[in-house]
Amino acid sequence: MAQQYDVIMAGGGHNGLTVACYLAKAGLSVCVVEQSDKVGGAVISRELIPGFISDPCSTQHHIAQFSPTLRNDDLGLISKYGLKYIFPEEQECVIFSDNTTFNIYIDVDKTCQEIAKKFSEKDAEAYRKFYDWACLGVNAIVQGFFTPPMPYGMYASMMDSSDEGRELLRAGQMSCYDVLNEWFDNEKLKIGMLRWISEIMVNPKTAGTGVTAFTFIGLAHMKPGCGMPVGGSGRLSEVMEAFIKDHGGTILTNSLVKEFIVANGEAKGVRLAGGEEILAKRMCVADLHVKQIFPHMVSGAVLPDGYTKKVQRLRHASYMAFQQSVALKEDPQFTCKDPSAQKAFFVEFAPDNMVDFLRMFDELEYGIPGLAPLVSVPTIHDPSRAPAGKHIMYLYEYAPYKRLDGKDWDDVREDFADEVYDYVAKYSTNMTRDNIIGRYIMSPKDLERVNPSMINGDIGHLGAYTEQFLGNRPLPYYNYKTPVDKLMMCGPSTHPGCGVTCGGRAAAMAILEELGFLIDDVVK
Repeated sequence: MAQQYDVIMAGGGHNGLTVACYLAKAGLSVCVVEQSDKVGGAVISRELIPGFISDPCSTQHHIAQFSPTLRNDDLGLISKYGLKYIFPEEQECVIFSDNTTFNIYIDVDKTCQEIAKKFSEKDAEAYRKFYDWACLGVNAIVQGFFTPPMPYGMYASMMDSSDEGRELLRAGQMSCYDVLNEWFDNEKLKIGMLRWISEIMVNPKTAGTGVTAFTFIGLAHMKPGCGMPVGGSGRLSEVMEAFIKDHGGTILTNSLVKEFIVANGEAKGVRLAGGEEILAKRMCVADLHVKQIFPHMVSGAVLPDGYTKKVQRLRHASYMAFQQSVALKEDPQFTCKDPSAQKAFFVEFAPDNMVDFLRMFDELEYGIPGLAPLVSVPTIHDPSRAPAGKHIMYLYEYAPYKRLDGKDWDDVREDFADEVYDYVAKYSTNMTRDNIIGRYIMSPKDLERVNPSMINGDIGHLGAYTEQFLGNRPLPYYNYKTPVDKLMMCGPSTHPGCGVTCGGRAAAMAILEELGFLIDDVVK
C-alpha cells in the first residue's frame, strides 16, 4: 500500500523546507521528497576536502534576516536549534581595475565618510538622502516579501496614493542605472553600487529594475545586515531538516519526483522515477521550477487555454553563475592595501569606467564571458570551516549559459576557472596556483545538472523583471496556486524570487490558509 501524508513537498530547497516547517508546526504530517542526497537545494554546504567546508551555491543570507522566520525566530531555529550568524561590519569592498576601492559598511555614517573621502562631499550627501528615501519604501517592500503578494494593479494603485509612493513607483519603472544617474555624479561610486545591485542577475540597464536600487541600499544599512551562518550556508537547511523531523515530518532523499498524480482535476500525490507512489491526503506542494511542472509533470490535468504558453514564455535571468569553491593555504592578501578588503564579507571586482562596466553586461547577454569576479573568504570570520591557519574561498563569476563561441562548458570549464582565479591573483600578493589545496567548479551547465530546477543555470529560476515580480510571479493570479486543485507552489519561481530569503514563509501563509490555518495561530 502506498504511503500517505497530509502534505507532500516535492523538492527540498530552502523555501520548500521553510514551508514544510510551518506545516509540520501546524500539526500536519509532511513528507519532503528530494532528488539529491541531502536537502537544501542551493542552500547547502559540503566538505570540499577533509576539513574544508564549502558552499557550492549560495553563501550569503541577507533578505532572510528580515523574515519573521529568523527575525522573530518563528520556529526556534536560533533559540532551540542553535542557528548562529556572523555579520561583518565591512559588507562589501569593490576593487576597481585601477586598484582603487569603494566600501559599503552596515554603518551608513561610515559609508558616507568613505564616499566623501574617496569621491566627493556632494555624493556623500546625496548617498545619505538616497538612503533616507530608500528607507521610505524598503520596509514595506521587504516585509511584503514574507506575505503573499497583492495583485500588481492593486500594488500600483496603493503606491499611487501618495507623493512618496509615486516616486517609488516611478523608480521601479526605471533601470538601476538610470535611478543612480539621477542621484549621483561620480562614475566609480555608481559602478560600485551597480556592481552589488547586479547580483539580481539582470543587466543594470534593464527598465523595471530600479526598485532594486533602493532595496539594496536600504537593506545594506539595516541591522543586522548581511549574514553568514556559522558552519556554512547549509546550516540553515540542516536546522530546518531537524525541525521537520522533530515535528513528525519525513524526509526522503535520493528520491526524484517524476510526476504528480492527478485525478478528477486534483493532485492526489506523486509518482517517483522508480514507480513508487506517495499519496497526499490534503495537498501537494512543488518546490520546483514552474517550467518543470507545466505541462510535463501534470499529464493528467486539463489546463486553461494558453496557460502552458504563458509559462513557457517566462524569461530567464540576463546571465548565470560560474562558481568555484577553493581550499587555500593562505587567505588572499590584496595589493590595494585597503584594510576593509581583508575583512569584507564580499570583495567584488569591477572595471574602473562605466563604458567597460556596462559593456560587460551587454556581452554576457550575447554569450561572451566577462571577468569581474566576487570573492568571499568566510574562514576570516568563521575559522571552524577549515583547518587551523587554512581557508576556504568562494569565487563567483557571471557567465552566459550558452557561449557565443559555441564552446561547451564541459570542455572549457577548468580553463575559465583558471582565468577567473588568475584575475584575482593579479590583485593579490599570494594567490599563485600553488596556494590551492583543492577546488570544486560549477559552470552554469553544472548548476542545471546538479539542480534541474535551475533551468539554463538560472539560480533564481526566472529573471527579476517587472512582469515577473511581486504579484506577477510567476504569473498574475497564479502566485502559489496552480490550475490544478490541491497543487500549490513555492520556491524561486514564486514570490519573492531569487536568493536566500526564507521567503517560503509567504507561500506557507497561502498554503496554510488553503488548508484552514492562520500562520499567526501556528507560530504563537
